[in-house]
Amino acid sequence: MKIKEIEIRSLFGYFDHKIPLKTDDRITIIHGPNGVGKTTVLRLISSLFKCQFFPMFVTLFDRIVIRFKPKGSLTVIRVKKEKKLRLVYRFGKQLTEYMLSMEEEKILREYPRGLFEGMIDNIERIGPSEWYDEKTDRSMSLTEVVFSYGHLLPSDIRKSIIPIPEIIENLLEHTNIVILETQRLFTRYKEEDEEPVPRYRRRFRAQQRMTVEQYSEDMIAQIEKHQRKSGELGASLDSSFPQRLLKLELPKQATERHIREKYNHQLEYRDRLMRSGLIAAEDPAPLPSEGLADNDLKILWAYLEDVNKKLQVFKWLLPRVELFKDIVNSRFSYKKFEVDREKGFIFESAHDESIVPPRALSSGEQHEIVLTYELLFKAQPGSLIFIDEPELSLHVIWQRKFLEDIAKISKLADLDFLIATHSPSIIHDRRDLMVDLVGGG
Repeated sequence: MKIKEIEIRSLFGYFDHKIPLKTDDRITIIHGPNGVGKTTVLRLISSLFKCQFFPMFVTLFDRIVIRFKPKGSLTVIRVKKEKKLRLVYRFGKQLTEYMLSMEEEKILREYPRGLFEGMIDNIERIGPSEWYDEKTDRSMSLTEVVFSYGHLLPSDIRKSIIPIPEIIENLLEHTNIVILETQRLFTRYKEEDEEPVPRYRRRFRAQQRMTVEQYSEDMIAQIEKHQRKSGELGASLDSSFPQRLLKLELPKQATERHIREKYNHQLEYRDRLMRSGLIAAEDPAPLPSEGLADNDLKILWAYLEDVNKKLQVFKWLLPRVELFKDIVNSRFSYKKFEVDREKGFIFESAHDESIVPPRALSSGEQHEIVLTYELLFKAQPGSLIFIDEPELSLHVIWQRKFLEDIAKISKLADLDFLIATHSPSIIHDRRDLMVDLVGGG
């Protein structure tokens, strides 16, 4: 099922918002002045479907209703004056309810403090009832840990802590939502202390690295994976080629004209792979200009069938790399962007073709690379992507091209988008995609 509408009542005790998603266009824009809760809506819905309930306990609202296509709804009711959430799932005549309680005394009494140690990578205990979260770089109580990261525990432990009915849990787990927020240029990682440390002192120091550098390495890994798969398939095909050739009976369509067309088509595909940086450059030999004998046709047909199988390994990766390069290069005015199977991302000066290090890129250029890469190579097909304030660090001209890029990505990667923005340049001439968040309850 896909989300078709989001409704939130009495957000911050005042705002009522209804957001019908533009399911045909697959892009919806929410727009409104500061303070109406655009970012909060995105974070609450994202947290709900990741089973990270803590933000819903601490944010003031009356209820949230998620309506699905073709039918069904999930309602989250915040029980006033109590730390409880009531989840109500309706599907036709079927009704399932569950009361989620955040009673700190009960959690401290029933759940051992050592429960999370070693189970969740980004948190560690730093005090009797205190944990450090390296993702947010802040300390957390046990209650916050349970309702922020309980979903990452093994299934049997998770269900004993938060025993959500299976039908609701399946709905939450299979509705994939990805939120892309304003800070995308740096990622955090842990550096372990070499010396022993006292109890309740952090063993890890949070470090930062440029996301562009991380994704460049990821690109190399993606290419290596596809090359390895193609090579393994090629080795298997080569070993059985003589036997298959001897048994081969040429189909009727294996004419000289068809074989030449197929060969030229594969040359064009190889050229795309080379220009995209996915395979090494080569100069393949053309077919002889004179007529081909029957044995030639048979050998070439078997050969072309095998090559086609090896090239199909890149079917997912190639169009994504091509679109990635097209989008980035259409934005860069003074640099050229290339992808290399051994070096990852390469940035060259348009003036003298010298190499430009990633740290020399502007914040706008980094945002463009990071956002486009995440959408094309990280997001799962069928996901609903929340993008908060994409206009940050983007020139006005880039902002006007943003929706055009998103539409191309949506079609290729099978993604839907809900975008929160202040920028009229992002909206440009697509006011038909807008949903205004204004007015009080």
